[in-house]
Amino acid sequence: MSRIVAGLIACANRTPLAIGLYLGAVLAAAVGVSVLEGWGFGESVWWAFVTTTTTGYGDLSPLTVPGRVIGVLTMFAGIIGIGVIVGRIAAVVIRTHDDFTHEEQVDLSQDSDEQLRLLRQIQRDLGKATGRPRA
Repeated sequence: MSRIVAGLIACANRTPLAIGLYLGAVLAAAVGVSVLEGWGFGESVWWAFVTTTTTGYGDLSPLTVPGRVIGVLTMFAGIIGIGVIVGRIAAVVIRTHDDFTHEEQVDLSQDSDEQLRLLRQIQRDLGKATGRPRA
C-alpha cells in the first residue's frame, strides 16, 4: 500500500506525467466502453471526458455492468486526475509569483546595503552631536 501511495505522490509532483496518465485513463475508458457498449470511438471519448470532469450531460451512459464499472473507475480517475493537475498548476503559479528574479534579489541586496550605510552614518552623526561616540 505504501508503494502505491509513494507512486501517486511521485506522479502528482510531475505535471506532464499527471496529464499523460489522465489522458491515458480517458483513452482507456473510451476504448473499454466503445467495445463493451458498441459506441463509436468519438462518442466514447466524449463520454470519457464528460465523465472524468463529472459534468455528466446524460446524453450517453453505459448499459452493461462492465461498462458501468468502467464508468465508476473513470469517475474516480477524473476526480483524482483533474485534482492533481489543477493542484500542480496552482503550485507552479504560486511559486512563480512568489519567486524573486535574480535582478530583484540584487536590487534588494543593494537597497539593504544602502540602508545599512545610512543607519551607520546617522549613528556617527548622533554620536558627534551628543558627544558620545557610536559604533
